[in-house]
Amino acid sequence: MQETHGGLRDRQRAETLLRLHDAAIDLVQEHGLTETTVSEIADRAGVSRRTFFNYFASKEDAVLGAGEPTIPADAVDHLLDGPEQFDRAVRIVFSVASSGRHVRNRPTERRALIMAHPELKARTQHHAIIAHDLLAKALAERYDGADADRSLALLLLATAVLRFAYSRDPDVLDTPDSPAVGTAINVFRTTIKDLS
Repeated sequence: MQETHGGLRDRQRAETLLRLHDAAIDLVQEHGLTETTVSEIADRAGVSRRTFFNYFASKEDAVLGAGEPTIPADAVDHLLDGPEQFDRAVRIVFSVASSGRHVRNRPTERRALIMAHPELKARTQHHAIIAHDLLAKALAERYDGADADRSLALLLLATAVLRFAYSRDPDVLDTPDSPAVGTAINVFRTTIKDLS
């Protein structure tokens, strides 16, 4: 069976992302974040600096395996429809937040580097803010009046749920079926119910 050009391109893109990510982690482990350069990462991965920047915006993103998150065009269209709005909001926030994770390997090493280098933690937070802003903009474009307030409240609550889940399982963005998400939803439901 012959592979399509799109399939081959996608595979080559994934392989290049992985090589760059691996090279970035290896070099930062060997030399530190400050001492590691984009040129060294590109050389180790066997690509040019120009190619590096086609895949990652910075060396920090290469270490994180991250890029700008995206939001599907219709992601928030049915947020307020029917029951299960809270669960739906959490799924939407999870989907957008995890869309920025372009490479999902070596989570233990990545997590250790984030803890060791405040710049990586700051970059992770930057991507979380971008994800939140994308969702807030989509909600503002879709809803108005009381629905706008309700959808924004759901977004903020779902973001808190995801942060809580992350505190229990730092690999939650790499593990869509992580029980930490369901546990976090239940903790928030119970807490909100107890406040009523």
